Amino acid sequence: MKLGIAGGEKSTAELREYAATSFLGHGVNKESLDIAIRRYDPDVIVAQGTSTDPGPYFLGSGKLVMAREVLKRDLALIIKASKEKKIPFIVSAGGAGADIHLNEVIKIVDEISREENIKLKIAVISGEINKRWLISKILSGFKAERIVDHPRLSKYLTIDDVNRSVRIVAQMGPEPIIKALEEEIDGVITGRALDVALFTALPLKKGFDKALSFHMAKILECGGLACEPGSGIDGIFGILRKDHFEVFCPNPKRRATKRSIIAHTLYERPNPFIEEYPGGVLDISNALYEEVDNKVIVSGAKWIPAKYTIKLEGVEFVGYRSICIAGVRDPYLIKSIDYVISEISREVNEYFSYLSNKFFKYIFRVYGKNAILGNREYEKSEPHEICILIDVVAETQELADSIASFISSALSHTHYPGRKSTAGNIAYPFSPGRYISVGEVYRFNIWHKLELDDPLEPFKIRVIEFPQRAIIP
Repeated sequence: MKLGIAGGEKSTAELREYAATSFLGHGVNKESLDIAIRRYDPDVIVAQGTSTDPGPYFLGSGKLVMAREVLKRDLALIIKASKEKKIPFIVSAGGAGADIHLNEVIKIVDEISREENIKLKIAVISGEINKRWLISKILSGFKAERIVDHPRLSKYLTIDDVNRSVRIVAQMGPEPIIKALEEEIDGVITGRALDVALFTALPLKKGFDKALSFHMAKILECGGLACEPGSGIDGIFGILRKDHFEVFCPNPKRRATKRSIIAHTLYERPNPFIEEYPGGVLDISNALYEEVDNKVIVSGAKWIPAKYTIKLEGVEFVGYRSICIAGVRDPYLIKSIDYVISEISREVNEYFSYLSNKFFKYIFRVYGKNAILGNREYEKSEPHEICILIDVVAETQELADSIASFISSALSHTHYPGRKSTAGNIAYPFSPGRYISVGEVYRFNIWHKLELDDPLEPFKIRVIEFPQRAIIP
């Protein structure tokens, strides 16, 4: 078996994956991609592009998480590289991963195929969950238990939860992608997907060890972030073999180290040694890491079979947001800020009491004074300047704007001990400064895991040829 990472004939007992970026649409390093293709001969190019990290807004609003132009650039680079190399690409794309996002990605791919004069045949897999299907599951006795113990989440998913949701997606496992790879295609684009599923699909299809496949995927999923110095727009390369895998960075400006790879292996998990995935648990408690010539060789992971479950994510509409940002450097106001906020809160509650039948809420976040840790703040020194973020959510945008405007005005004029002026003690960095209309607000109301008998059941696969035929109105 060939152990080198460059040159010569590839061993049939290895699989080479290039993770092009930490997040599709946030940047792909073209130079690193070119080096990976030219020198290291990958079998597949992979990139994750869906996440809940940006919050519930994008799933509710249907907007892309990333700038469309950057997403188009990233996709074009990956598509052209895979086409040139005659290897498949596998990506999730669009951010929140619903069909509305996936359809926009399809439009972008169509534009790329026309502009670059490239013919493509791509398997597209929906990550959105049909509400009627999910309700039928609940009615037939399937129980989806909440993943985190939070009062906003039902212990077990209810029909009301489903009906209140604007959209519901699920993190698909590798099985739908494996199924798609059975087609004669140039690549796979999915909606919401488990990040590691993108990287494990081809190895599992080829019969590689499941534990090693998932462990390598865990390291590759965020691209160059697993290297030193870390980078969200750079890539990382993995070579999977029978009893180990190795990872390295094609970009000579970065290197995979034992420290960086172990650190990323522990990334985003409550337990440093095990992580639950659809159909099993990855146990890395006995994993071994060896650093050799700017690469890290990893072995020793174990796979423990378990029930097959997928994570459901759904959001409900809450209202509309308006904010105000204010800077303060007056030492007397800083010293009295808790008093001032309590006085303003009293005035707001009294003034808007006539709207008792309307929904609204507001909160003050005082940055520089316990805004992040709150009562758990351990640093007790007095700040010399603070930033006050006034956050208002109400059932209409007009009401949210009105309350934010009232609060910001009160903040400029409320009396406090030591005050020497009637106004001018607040610095507003923007115009409009009294309030900024932010728009719709959503929150997660579904964060549950659903057991499946068939991992393919809720996910629709279709093969699309590009450029698409013109649609006749």
